[in-house]
Amino acid sequence: MKCLIVGGGLSGVCLAHELALKNCNIRLIDSGVNHSSSIAAGMINPMTFRKMVKTWMGDELIPFLIDFYKELEQKTGERFFFERTIRRAFSTAHERKLWIERQDDEEYKNYIQPIEELDTPIYIKEDYGTGVVKCPGYVDSKLFLTANQKYLLERGVLEFATFNFELLNANTLNYNGEIYDHIIFAEGYQGKDNPYFNYLPLETVKGEVLTLSINGIDTTEIVNRKCFVLPTNNGLFKLGATFTWKTIDASQTEEAKNELIGQYRELLDKPFVLIDHEAGIRPTVSDRRPLIGEHPEHKGLHIFNGMGTKGYMIAPFFSRHFAEHLVEGTELNLEVNINRFEKKYS
Repeated sequence: MKCLIVGGGLSGVCLAHELALKNCNIRLIDSGVNHSSSIAAGMINPMTFRKMVKTWMGDELIPFLIDFYKELEQKTGERFFFERTIRRAFSTAHERKLWIERQDDEEYKNYIQPIEELDTPIYIKEDYGTGVVKCPGYVDSKLFLTANQKYLLERGVLEFATFNFELLNANTLNYNGEIYDHIIFAEGYQGKDNPYFNYLPLETVKGEVLTLSINGIDTTEIVNRKCFVLPTNNGLFKLGATFTWKTIDASQTEEAKNELIGQYRELLDKPFVLIDHEAGIRPTVSDRRPLIGEHPEHKGLHIFNGMGTKGYMIAPFFSRHFAEHLVEGTELNLEVNINRFEKKYS
């Protein structure tokens, strides 16, 4: 089976590895512009703190991604997956109450620690206490992309080029003189302008992240409330992230920087030095589910996109799910299948 993947960010890279495992002939084209995959903090958070519930499909996603990233580390010879826990500073008494209810629930035993077992560090500003999530960790997004793109380049799979829709015959799946069995668009936020899939409700969300130097805080746990402070493997910390909807302007703003610094000062009583300020554009969907599936009319044209803010948690599992669908004909999960938006196609 011959497959062309358009987009070499997180989604495209994960899918390329999975299709390769199924002995597919793969070509991956990337424009070299990955505004979110390389900027993302890569945090794996199995909880949704607003309602204090497990994240969607967490029981399936988390065990899978741990093995997935470790396998890619062995393939590439680079380490980019690091263990961390998450310490949540409760925003309200109600949030604390919900946590206490969850810690006695058998379904949450693998996710959260009982509050009474914890000592909150004195530098965390809190009125309602803290709870610790047994989080797998985070993926260093820059290392992940650099290592995996290098691996794919060395094997002749990846080509840095801009996909030209004028060279595509969607009826014959001929692109620039080559015929494919499947052409899969994993373009990230640029998928919004894809002429075949622009009927789908893919939205752009700009996120800005700061890199800080901080002394004297625990480097094994991420601290979270309104923002996150994530200790990276190089001794620095990521502070994020902002949300600005419906823009493709990836420039850094003073407004976002000041917002993040204000949130940091409400959370931690520690001085810091600002090292860097980055911005990226995330692809997301109104129902917070990925966009995966085949075009309603042009058979063989597919989309694999919309992983959103939890992309490093979601993409591994669904790359295998989609690869199995393409190669073995298994059914797609109805919650991610683009058929759910069929009425929008005209």
